[in-house]
Amino acid sequence: MTLTVRLDPDIEREFAAVCRLRRTSKSAVVTELIRGYVQAKSPVKSSYELAVEMGLVGCMESAPATARDHSEYLKSKLRKKSGRAPNERRSS
Repeated sequence: MTLTVRLDPDIEREFAAVCRLRRTSKSAVVTELIRGYVQAKSPVKSSYELAVEMGLVGCMESAPATARDHSEYLKSKLRKKSGRAPNERRSS
């Protein structure tokens, strides 16, 4: 694609000088700037949309026991840590 840009003479001279110093073409600099602009203005995806794209969100037919029974799992761990029996209550 060909693109024409009108610059005032002072900016055009400075731009040409910078391109010479950096040993790059004007076209390469403009392409880089446009690419950055387009990326910055592109719509940002939500965390949910990214997770769906990566296959991290969805349904499973059967969940692992730790996920399905997590509350019972945590209760048993706490009981073991405190040394109490399953139905034993603390005395006040």
